[in-house]
Amino acid sequence: MKRLTKLSILITTLFLALPLAAQEEENTKTSPWSFSVSTDFAYYPLSAPIVSENTHFSTFTGPYSGLEGRTTAHAYYTIPTQIGNNPLTAGDNITLEGYFELSPVSIKPGLSVSFTPIAFLVFNAGAEIGTGWNLLGIEGMGSWNASTESHYASLTPFASWYHHFWFQGTFQFDTGALIPGDWSHVVMLASYKVEHIGITGCANQELWCWQGASNQVNGWKYYSNAILAYQMPLLIKRAGVLAEFSGYYSDDAYEFGSAYDGNFMTVDISPLAQFQLGQNDELSLLFNFSSRRGYSAEYEGSYSETFLSTISREWYFKRIALSWTHNF
Repeated sequence: MKRLTKLSILITTLFLALPLAAQEEENTKTSPWSFSVSTDFAYYPLSAPIVSENTHFSTFTGPYSGLEGRTTAHAYYTIPTQIGNNPLTAGDNITLEGYFELSPVSIKPGLSVSFTPIAFLVFNAGAEIGTGWNLLGIEGMGSWNASTESHYASLTPFASWYHHFWFQGTFQFDTGALIPGDWSHVVMLASYKVEHIGITGCANQELWCWQGASNQVNGWKYYSNAILAYQMPLLIKRAGVLAEFSGYYSDDAYEFGSAYDGNFMTVDISPLAQFQLGQNDELSLLFNFSSRRGYSAEYEGSYSETFLSTISREWYFKRIALSWTHNF
């Protein structure tokens, strides 16, 4: 299944919610403003689906399925809230973020606000809107072409708009807050996000694609993740594992009935590493194993997926992803 899905948001904001031990450094900043630029890149090998009624793993069947890249500029404004003077509330703040994302097939500005009432909790809400176009066979934004049933019809850039808004809660903890020392930092993070996605001009249950990710529909989704990592005073700043869970809330999000399993939960497991390249630069590396629907029959491409019945879960190696961030 060739599908250039959107690079995980988490790789660019992997440790944006700072653990406890890192907040002391954050509190020394004199200016409320901070800026960064991140560039993401992903390489996708090809793993063809296997017809099986049992959970299974699809091995490599080709060296290349696709590439993905984007650059995002971020601006942050932090407001200390000073709820209390105890260690748990010493770093409490509200952070406003504005960003602008540019990829070869899309542009997307966004705004978000984060509230950290105590050191181990972060609440976040945001919205973004974007538009896209086709380039070199990559479908940036399109709707299902029922007349041919072979590709998505390109939507007019700046006339149709992708929109996405969300609410999220995050729990974070660093054992370094309890055990002093450079080698005592085990970072734990878990979050849950409620989000809504859609494209203007596309009716409910109408298939559309965005940034090469096909077979999407307007509707409410969830995204949850958990990170367990070890932090070190070395070039490799953190190393650990990331688990992600996502899907639509309703089985009726698609018009194809329960056979397609419209609220199928996608599960991703990814070993990861974060490198500190000097004072202002960080590089994140992620190896992503993912799961997808296992179907009852072979198919020619992603366009036929929604006409098939889901009978199993198929695991495969999805991508290698890199994210470089420069902080100003």
